[in-house]
Amino acid sequence: MAETATTLIDKETSLSEIPVEGNPRPQQLARILREPLLHFLVLGALLFGLYFWVGAPSMKSASPEQIEVDAPIIASLKTTWQMQWGRSPSPKELQKLVDNYIHDEVLYREALALGLDDNDTIVRRRLIQKMQFLTEDVLALREPDDETLEGYLAAHADRYAIPGRFSFTHIYFSQERRRDRADADARAQKSQLQANPSRERSGKLGDPSMLPATYTLADARTLANTFGGPLAREMAGVTEKGWQGPFHSAYGSHLVKVTQIEPGHPATLEEVRKNVRRDYLREQRQRLDEQFYQRLRDRYQVSIDEEALKQGIEEDEA
Repeated sequence: MAETATTLIDKETSLSEIPVEGNPRPQQLARILREPLLHFLVLGALLFGLYFWVGAPSMKSASPEQIEVDAPIIASLKTTWQMQWGRSPSPKELQKLVDNYIHDEVLYREALALGLDDNDTIVRRRLIQKMQFLTEDVLALREPDDETLEGYLAAHADRYAIPGRFSFTHIYFSQERRRDRADADARAQKSQLQANPSRERSGKLGDPSMLPATYTLADARTLANTFGGPLAREMAGVTEKGWQGPFHSAYGSHLVKVTQIEPGHPATLEEVRKNVRRDYLREQRQRLDEQFYQRLRDRYQVSIDEEALKQGIEEDEA
């Protein structure tokens, strides 16, 4: 029997430590009292009791935070619903909206109480954005009249000038195929065409190209996007019809037969009103925002660790 009992006991526990039923030995009690878990439970119970002894009266006397779901909030909930679904919410749906609002407000306030917004980049960015929206609402821009827009256009005439447009046919000379001969071959072809215009009907001039052979009233932006290189700038000075060039693109050289010219000219307000108004309002918004920011900025004393800033710059430049 002794051997059977021994096999049922942990090998690290001696027979002398086996408790007699109803009368634990002193060694076992001592071991239990030395357990860290027991210390933790006792300390937790003491703190729990102390909390209710000190804090319970004040908690009972404190009034809960007030959450008011007033008429403007209900109207806002209904408006948001109407914008999303195209109809007014039913009474059941409206009650659900109110319940959801209260649910979110409770969690929001508890999150603030726990300081969950502290050092949160997303929350910080969102608050900055809302402050910018508030600034735009407060600093509403006045609609500019024609006199104001005319003055703005005159001050930035180069920005809105209408570029010249050209209708033309071109012959392509590949730089990849002809290397340094591309320009010389183009000039030679130009001389032949001017001397004998019927040659252009042969259809065997220049090199094959994926580019269209003919363009109708193409402006400088179209030319730059299509051909790349300086071709758009070179063609801007063309004032006569007929064979011109060679002009240069990202692909090689081009002889151009100009068939129609619409010269560039300073824009009138009616031609560019939309762009002028947009740019004027954007600049005014930036000016007002900067003035408002400077007024806010003046409320603060800003201290910058210049040494740390210098070190950071030097690390980036290294």
